[in-house]
Amino acid sequence: MKNKLLFLILLLPSLIMSQVGNGFENTPGVTFDAVSNACQYFDTNTTTAHTLTNYNATCGLVYVTEASSGTTLGYSIVLDPTTPNGPVGFSDGDYFGVATSASIQSELGFAPPEGTQAFFMDDVDGTVTMTFDQVNLVGTNPQFSMQYFLDDTNWDILDFFRVTIQFSDCASPTLTLIDTTTETNGIDDLPGLQGSWQSLSADLSANAACKAQLVIEFSSNSGVEQLALDAITFIPGLTLNTQSFDLDAALSVYPNPSNGQITIKNNGIALEAVTVSDINGRVIKTIDLNNITTSTVLDLSTDLTSGLYFVTITSGKGNLVKKVIIK
Repeated sequence: MKNKLLFLILLLPSLIMSQVGNGFENTPGVTFDAVSNACQYFDTNTTTAHTLTNYNATCGLVYVTEASSGTTLGYSIVLDPTTPNGPVGFSDGDYFGVATSASIQSELGFAPPEGTQAFFMDDVDGTVTMTFDQVNLVGTNPQFSMQYFLDDTNWDILDFFRVTIQFSDCASPTLTLIDTTTETNGIDDLPGLQGSWQSLSADLSANAACKAQLVIEFSSNSGVEQLALDAITFIPGLTLNTQSFDLDAALSVYPNPSNGQITIKNNGIALEAVTVSDINGRVIKTIDLNNITTSTVLDLSTDLTSGLYFVTITSGKGNLVKKVIIK
C-alpha cells in the first residue's frame, strides 16, 4: 500500500504538467462599460493587418495577449481591418478582451463555464485571428477541448467563425473543427449552436508526436454579434512548446499572502514597471522600476486593503501576472 501511495505521489506532478491550455484566469479581466468610453478596447489602426496589444483603459488594462508560462498556453491576436467587415476595427471602442464574469453575464446572460473570466469579442469590424502558442502532442492519446458562445442574433452573411488546429511534423497539416464559411447562410445556419455555451472537442490520437497550434478566426460588424471563449485545453501528455523566455521561472513574488510588503525576486531580468490591479481590473498603483535587474521590495501597505490583487510585472522579456493576497 505504501509503495502504491508513493507511486501516486511521484506521478502527480507529471499528471498536472500533462495539461496545457488557457481559461483566461491568469490576467485580470475587466467589466466592460461604454459610458464615456470608461472600459472599452481601442486600437486606431484601420488600414493594415497588425498584432493587437493590451490597452490601458480608464478601468484598467484590457488584456488581448498573454505569454505562455508554465501550463498556461499563450496567445496573440491579429486584426485585419481590410476584410469585408472592416475597416473601422476597434477605432470606435468595443467590448473585446479578457472579461469578468459580471461582464459576460451582462452581455450573454450566462456565466463563464470555467472560473470567473472568459475572453469576449464583439463588433470587431474586420477579422481577428487568435493564434495560440504551439504545443507538443507527446502522449499516445492526446485530446483537445474548448468552450465557446455565439450570441443568438441575426448574423450577416459576411460574418464567420472558424476554429482549426494546425499541425507540423505531421502528415495532416490542418484539422478544421468548425467553419461557418462553408454554410450557405453562414453562422445563421447553426441555430442549435447559438445562445448557450457549446463544447468543441477533438481526438488527436492520430496526431500524437506532432506539434499542434490552435487558431480561432472571427469576423463581425455589429455590437450584437458576439463571441466568448473559455476552457481551452490540450490533454494529456502535452508539454508546452515555446521559444519565449520563461519569466515564471526567473521571477517570483513573496510572501503570499502578504501584509502589503512584497518582494520581487529577480534573477537578472531588466524590470520596467509593476502595475497592481484589483479583481475588477481597476489599476490601483503603477511603479516605475527603471530596468532594475536585482530583487526589489514594494511597500503597498498604504495602497491596498485586504483582498485579492493582480501584480503585473513588465519587462523587456514580456509581462508576467501574479495573484497576490493581502491580509
